[in-house]
This record gives sequence, C-alpha cells and structure tokens, in this order.
Amino acid sequence: MARIYACIFMLIGWFSVIGHYIEKASFHSLAGTLDYLSYFTMLSNTLVAATFTAAALFANTPAGRFLLSPPVAMATAVYISVTGLVFYFLLSSLYEIHGWEARYDHLLHYVMPPAYVLFWLLYMPKGSLHLQYVPGVMAPPLIYGGWTLFHGAWSGFYPYPFIDVSKLGYASVLAHIVQFVFVFAFVAVVFVFLDRLIHHFRLQSAPGTVTQS
Repeated sequence: MARIYACIFMLIGWFSVIGHYIEKASFHSLAGTLDYLSYFTMLSNTLVAATFTAAALFANTPAGRFLLSPPVAMATAVYISVTGLVFYFLLSSLYEIHGWEARYDHLLHYVMPPAYVLFWLLYMPKGSLHLQYVPGVMAPPLIYGGWTLFHGAWSGFYPYPFIDVSKLGYASVLAHIVQFVFVFAFVAVVFVFLDRLIHHFRLQSAPGTVTQS
C-alpha cells in the first residue's frame, strides 16, 4: 500500500513541479530557471517528489535509503509543512492567478504538503528520531536564506515579499530569516514528538505487549 501511495503522489508531484515551470514562460531561461529554483516552494516540492519516487521505485538504492532515512524523511516533512503553512497564512491572499497556473499552485501548496505528512505518519518507521536532529533540519533554511540574499543582490529578484531587501532593508530581512529558522526548528520538534508518540503507541498495541498497572 505504501508503494502505491508513493507512486500516485510521485506522479502528482512531478506533474506539479514540471508543469508549473512550463506554464510560467518568464522562467524559460537560465536566469529565469534560477529565479524559479529560488522559491522554497519549488525546492521543498522537488524534494517531496524525489522522496516519493524513492519510495515507489528505488527504496533499496543508496539514494533511496538516504531520502527515506528517518532524519531526512522528517526534515522533508518539516520543509513541506512550512511551505504549506506559510502559503496559507501569509501568501495566499497576495496572488491572483488563474487557469493551469492556479491548478499547479493548488497542488503544490494544498495537496502535496498534507499528502507527504500523511505518508510520513502512516508509512515511515518510527522511534529513532531525537532532538539532536533538529539543528540539522535548521541548516538548509539558513543556507536558503543566504542564497536568497546573494541571488537577490546579484539579480534583483526576491521570491517572497518578506525577504525583499530592496523594500525592507537587510535588518528586517535578516530578522525574518531568523524567525523562520526558529519556525522550522519548532515544527521539527513537533515531528520528533510525533515520532516518539506514535512509536510508543505502536509498542503498546503490539501483540504480546505486557502493560503494568
């Protein structure tokens, strides 16, 4: 069942990521492609599509084992969760899009995040995560923030209004980056807690488990 689930959302994931790129003609150049890849939405959804592909087709390869390892799979769940939450609460009211672009946008922000979190909850092994993994989860968002500032200074393109240095200045943008890194850390702690909680209840409900009163 897990493989069928992964196969379905592998197809939806790549359809959304590639289709959205094709739909946006402004991205069809080297500079435009770099702009496209500067959206955290696209990076997190590409990671999710790759993880579903690993689960569906090559779980026993080195790349598959890496993507499906508990710390990496948890980090992916954190990134796609923040993608969905930030879009819903901060960004969705700022854009008015139509046609296929709106359909791809809906898949990327409203379908893929809960689909992957549900996959992680139901099918990923539990019980091996610890809080020591949280700093590692924070590293890619910090790198992303650094890349965004570098790329923006070079190209003038900032993917989100809350990291637009040209309008907010470096002090405000750096403060926003720090705030978001702590949001990632908080969500990671929640997933570690869920991992331990699910593992505990699976042990309690396993056949032959003896509970003491």
